[in-house]
Amino acid sequence: MSRRRAALAAGMAVLGLLVTAGCGGAGGAGGGQDAEAKRGGTLHVLSSIDLEHLDPARNNVTSSQDVSRLIYRTLTTVAAAPGRDGGKIVPDLATDTGRPSDGAKTWTFTLKEGVAFEDGRAVTSADVKYGVERSFAAELPEGVPYARMWLRGESDYKGPYKDDRGLSSIETPDARTIVFRLSRPVADFGAAVSTPLFSPVPKDKDKGVGYDGRPFSSGPYRIERFEPKKRLALTRNTHWDRATDTVRKAMPDRIVMDLNMDPAVVDQRLIAAQGEDADAVGFEPIGSASVGRVLSDPRVKSRLVKGESANTRFLSVNTRRKPLDDVRVRQAIAYALDKDALRTTRGGPVAGDLATTLLPPTLTAHVADDPYPSPGGKGDPARARKLLADAGLADGVDLTLDTSATASGKAQGEAVQESLGKAGIRVRINEISQSAYWSTVANTDQQHDLAIDGWTPDWPGASTYLPTILDGRLITRQGNNNHSQYDSPDVNARFDAIAAMPDQAQADAAYGELSKQIMRDAPVVPFLWDKSAVLTGPNVTGAYGHIAYVGRLDLVSLGLRK
Repeated sequence: MSRRRAALAAGMAVLGLLVTAGCGGAGGAGGGQDAEAKRGGTLHVLSSIDLEHLDPARNNVTSSQDVSRLIYRTLTTVAAAPGRDGGKIVPDLATDTGRPSDGAKTWTFTLKEGVAFEDGRAVTSADVKYGVERSFAAELPEGVPYARMWLRGESDYKGPYKDDRGLSSIETPDARTIVFRLSRPVADFGAAVSTPLFSPVPKDKDKGVGYDGRPFSSGPYRIERFEPKKRLALTRNTHWDRATDTVRKAMPDRIVMDLNMDPAVVDQRLIAAQGEDADAVGFEPIGSASVGRVLSDPRVKSRLVKGESANTRFLSVNTRRKPLDDVRVRQAIAYALDKDALRTTRGGPVAGDLATTLLPPTLTAHVADDPYPSPGGKGDPARARKLLADAGLADGVDLTLDTSATASGKAQGEAVQESLGKAGIRVRINEISQSAYWSTVANTDQQHDLAIDGWTPDWPGASTYLPTILDGRLITRQGNNNHSQYDSPDVNARFDAIAAMPDQAQADAAYGELSKQIMRDAPVVPFLWDKSAVLTGPNVTGAYGHIAYVGRLDLVSLGLRK
């Protein structure tokens, strides 16, 4: 899961080097076995979830971004590396991470020579510009909002389907040069262009909303076949040139991803690792029911890859719905929530640490805080009941919780239902198809009182965390990232003040303190700082958990021994 945004002002010296996490592979699956990898073969990816969107203008979920990095390239990208190094921003389509001028209000990028689409034509600056222009179309609302936020003088642009004049704030003086003119200094714009939005789309291949099913490849793999909810099959883009790409290893000839599988079946197959499953990896962490079996068998445990992340999972509380507009009711929910039970649904301690703040410890802006403590993180229903009584709701309250219609989503929903119920907060669970979940809760007309939620920043930093999900001025009817619909004028003003700080350390400290202030309003209730434990087959090499993908495996680095 994911969504994000915002930036610090000019003067920041580094781009995306804000992570202190560690992650590592175990046994034969670890990244140290690269020397044994052979080019060729078919890598199988077993997934218990669907892919939300592959269209770069709509791709705003970490799972889909992990996959799309195999298919198309962006101006910059996150490094293909475990641990802290995975938080670095490196060149991808561009020759560098961007050249700022005019106080970081103008950014210039030069495309590498030799980068081609799957039909052999050269990727040009006009293709990148058109990809950005698509994000303004009302038909494609779910993607990252950076272009709409920062490009100069484009508030009335409606996208290329309704306005063929294009964006004057993006200049393409030649086929390899692209210049972005911004309305404000954005010191980490070189990191912002690592998001899918800043990938090339050839205009003649654009099918509007239909492009979601067949993005045109500029990466090492092209789509051979995509059956949503069932299977994605990728084969080599023969026009991809390894010499232009220092990030993607592209070892397998094919990658086949089975979608919407039963999580228990995925675990069983990877534990057994028979036949083609010896060449397979899990896309999601192992389920809670499999943890004991995996950890007790040394041979299987040696194939378990553990990864840190910059993701916090939380419960979003819709502050615009009564009685949730009363801070005491929101605080009651924060006290009542059994975080340990929610973690158990995801596998127990192997799934991560109980969260007490929104910003995770893997970000330098993290400040230790626990405003709603309870013994063992199991909730304090007595304290919650008192707050409800103070709010005139001694008889309790009825709320609706949105969850995904998956085994994990259902289990999490039931954990919330049971723990809040002890405080007199009666919860009805509303299950939503996994493929439509984020689009639904991002629609302010469709979301309900509560939602199982989470956030991974687009690059490791608080500037793409707090403002994106909590700035009330960024609430939109569709494609909304502020699921709590939280709108505090004081907090909004503080976001602006922090964005103007030229010193990174000062800005990080300010975000940390602001996070503490926001938590007293309880628009969200953090419950887990994610870690991932993913199984791989014995023939898989180059496996490590990537911090940018919630600790999931970095698919671009995987290979096979045979």
